[in-house]
Amino acid sequence: MKSETQLEYMTGNKNNPDDVQITPQKTTCEKVVETVFLVATWLALGLYLEIFGPTLIDLKIKLNTGYEDIAVAVSGRSFGLFPGCVIGGYLVDKFGKYCHLMLAVCLDFAAIATAIIPWSQNVELLWFLCFVGGFMESVINIAGQRLILKLWQEKAATPMILLHSGYGFGSFIIPLYANPFLAVKQEGQINSAFQHSNSTYLTTPSELVLNTTLTKYAKGSRIEYTYAISAILVALHSLSFYVYQVREHRYQVGKTGTEEAQSPTLKKNIDPDRSFLQMINPGTCAGGRMWYGVQVFALLFICFANANGGERLLGGFIRSFSVDQLGFSNSDASFINTTFWISFAVGRISFSIAAKWITVRILVLIQTGGLTITSILLAIFAKDNSTSYWVLVQCLGLFEAPLWPTFVAWTDYHLELTGMGMMVILLGGSVGGIGHQSLIGYLYEHFGPQMFLYQLLGYAILAFLLAVFLDIIGAQHGSRFSWDNAVEMVRADQVLLDNANENNETRFDKDKSCEVSKVKV
Repeated sequence: MKSETQLEYMTGNKNNPDDVQITPQKTTCEKVVETVFLVATWLALGLYLEIFGPTLIDLKIKLNTGYEDIAVAVSGRSFGLFPGCVIGGYLVDKFGKYCHLMLAVCLDFAAIATAIIPWSQNVELLWFLCFVGGFMESVINIAGQRLILKLWQEKAATPMILLHSGYGFGSFIIPLYANPFLAVKQEGQINSAFQHSNSTYLTTPSELVLNTTLTKYAKGSRIEYTYAISAILVALHSLSFYVYQVREHRYQVGKTGTEEAQSPTLKKNIDPDRSFLQMINPGTCAGGRMWYGVQVFALLFICFANANGGERLLGGFIRSFSVDQLGFSNSDASFINTTFWISFAVGRISFSIAAKWITVRILVLIQTGGLTITSILLAIFAKDNSTSYWVLVQCLGLFEAPLWPTFVAWTDYHLELTGMGMMVILLGGSVGGIGHQSLIGYLYEHFGPQMFLYQLLGYAILAFLLAVFLDIIGAQHGSRFSWDNAVEMVRADQVLLDNANENNETRFDKDKSCEVSKVKV
């Protein structure tokens, strides 16, 4: 932060100190507390977004349909990301002072949609409610991540990964209160959609229908209570951001001296006056380097598409695979789902600590490399071995969990991540979510549960290759913060030089006027 004298020179108000308004800055304690509330927001996201994993079989029962239709309905969430990220990116860039309000309103709408889901009478209504949840997820993602980046600037890697750790906590809590309300199959019943005989998978429609009709349940599904609990918790958390929005005005930058007194980097990050063409120009995020911006954003689009799709793949089918392929009981399947999300949360916390000493370029290689090795081992050993599945699923959670936030931190390290920049990231995530969920729904229904492991392997290998390509390109250009600091020094020197020239011209005009007055006398 520049001294007051420097601020006066930078603003040209050396002789008018009253014109310079110093906006109060948030203390480290205030930043930490706000970060905790933002982490809790991602916990709320986990509560309403990952509720489909434990309740997928029950939704299938309630709607009397198959996995393919349910997977398509749940993909409505990914379709909702499309308009959500476009509108959210624009709103955050244009009305950045109201990010807290955006979080509060979107959490409330998400809670309402979540509460209605178990009462859906058809797949179409379920799709629409998932669409609403995805739309709100986009705006929450963009506004929340923008707040974290604004709070911590170049030190945002650790808080960013920690922010997303809340998602894991919310996700592993869900099976704990969902399990008592799930349908319980009678002992001795065959799986609802799959049967194995001499290692042969039955695929004819008549056999699938027969298997479904033979299934009886000792206890019916009451998942409306599960969804209601999630909705209430999400709505309660939204209240905190209404309070934050009221408090935020004392930290807002005004239009008088203070805004111009900000460093050029900070001013650029909060500038609401960019034209729409400037907002969507990749060169704007890359310091004017158009081709560099295009390269990175193209790779990032694919990268986040794969990352988000893989996360949806894991969250939705870990439990179903354990039941349909390995014959887990209802409680054991819920338990492995819970332990996965515990490992998921531990992975994000662990890598958020590691980010203090390891650069994001190395972190993405460690995470994607570990994910690839684990996926290979799963494909080899976990097809028929429940112990291997238990162990490797936990490793999967550790490496997969921090991947999304680490890629976000990688992006912010190399580019200015504006609202529209985050729009590109979430657009990619939307495409990937639709693609992965539609593909796994088709493969799982028609070729069996083992396809879950093979699709998981393809996701991991692609993630590793993309991380390598991104690091190669990023290494050629360096950190945006070092580039911005150099630009800031040049601009500051230019401002001081302009002020000095202006003062010299003023003195010259005064001397000249004095000479003229002497001649007249």
